[in-house]
Amino acid sequence: MNGTRRDFAKATLAGLSRVVRMAGVAGSAVSAQAQNTPKSNRSFINGVQFGLQPFCYHDLPMTIENRPELVRRLVQNEMGMVELHATWCEPRFNTAAMSPQEARQKLRDWRVNVPADHYRKIKREFDDAGITIFTYYVNIGDADTDAEIDATYTAAKLLGAEGAIGSYGLSVARRLAPFPARHGIFTGLHNHDNLSDPDAFNTEASFEKGLSYSPDFKATLDVRHFTAANGDSIGFLERHHERVSSVHLGDRRRNNGRSTPFGEGDAPIIEILRLIRDNQWPVVALLEFEHGTLRKQVDEVRLMFDYCKRALA
Repeated sequence: MNGTRRDFAKATLAGLSRVVRMAGVAGSAVSAQAQNTPKSNRSFINGVQFGLQPFCYHDLPMTIENRPELVRRLVQNEMGMVELHATWCEPRFNTAAMSPQEARQKLRDWRVNVPADHYRKIKREFDDAGITIFTYYVNIGDADTDAEIDATYTAAKLLGAEGAIGSYGLSVARRLAPFPARHGIFTGLHNHDNLSDPDAFNTEASFEKGLSYSPDFKATLDVRHFTAANGDSIGFLERHHERVSSVHLGDRRRNNGRSTPFGEGDAPIIEILRLIRDNQWPVVALLEFEHGTLRKQVDEVRLMFDYCKRALA
C-alpha cells in the first residue's frame, strides 16, 4: 500500500499552495461557524472523529500564557477535539532562583490546592471555541503522591475530559489502577518504541498486560511509535478495538526509522482510518507529527488533515 500512501501525499501537497492562500478566509469562516457547530462535530469526518495532539505546534511553547493562541490555532485547523497537556493549564515554578526539588514541591502543592474554578474556566474557553477536551495528558511518576494523582484525575474531570493519559510504564500503570473508577473516567496507556525497556508500553503483549490491570484502562495506540517498533497497528486494532480509546496518528519508518510526512513512511494511516470508519468504532484519531518541516505548523497540520479527509472521501 506504499504506492497508495505516496499518491495521496503527492495529491495533498499539490493542493497545499491553494489551501494556504485560502487560510485567512477559511480561518475567519471557521471562527464564525464555531458558535453554531456542535462541539466535537467540526472535525467529525465521514465516520471518524479527529482531534489534535497539540505538541504538533512545535513553535508554540506549551504554557498557560500561550493557551489562547492554542485555541486560535485549533479553530484555524478546524479541530473540534484536543488532547490537552497539563502544561497548558499549570503554572511553571522551575525558575533559576528555585531548586528542582523546591519547584516540584510547589507544583505538587498547587495541584492539590488549586480551586476547581481554575479548570472550569479553561473548559469554558474551549467550549466557547467549539472544542472538546477529549483527554488530559499528565506524566505521572513515582514522585507523585496519591493526593496529587487524585488531584490530576479531578482536574481531568473538571475539564470535561473522558480520560487521563500520560507516558509511563507498567509499574506506574499498576499503581494507577484504582484511580479512574473513583473519578468516572478512563486511564489511557500510551506506547513508545523503546523495545529494550521491560517496563515500557511498546508491544502488543505489553499493552495486554497493562490493560489487564483495570477495566478502566484503555489503549492510546501511538501509530508512529508502534510502526517504528515493527508492530502491526491493523492487527492490534482488529483484536483490541474495544479497549482502544484513540490513536495518535502519524507516520514513521519501520525499524526505529525517522518520522515522515503523512504518506511517506510505513504507518498504515489510510487503512487505519478506513477500518475505524467501516466498523463504526468510537476510536478518536488524534493527529500528531514530529518530522521536520519548513512550513508553519498550522499549515503542516492542515496538510495532514487534508490527507486524512482524502483517505475517507
